[in-house]
Amino acid sequence: MSAQIAKLTAALAESERRRVAEQESMSETIQQIKEQVMNLARRPTASAPDETDDENDEDDYVEPTP
Repeated sequence: MSAQIAKLTAALAESERRRVAEQESMSETIQQIKEQVMNLARRPTASAPDETDDENDEDDYVEPTP
């Protein structure tokens, strides 16, 4: 009987150790996700592309008709 109690006690201790390790891992993952979300919130929003394309400047102007 005492061997069975020792086995159950060891299994309970192992189960508790795993539960604590899993909880710590989850807490760490949640913290990383929070940091990523905060970094995304701090990012500047994308603006429209700058229309200062020097190659196509000639196309932007219409010559007056004679």
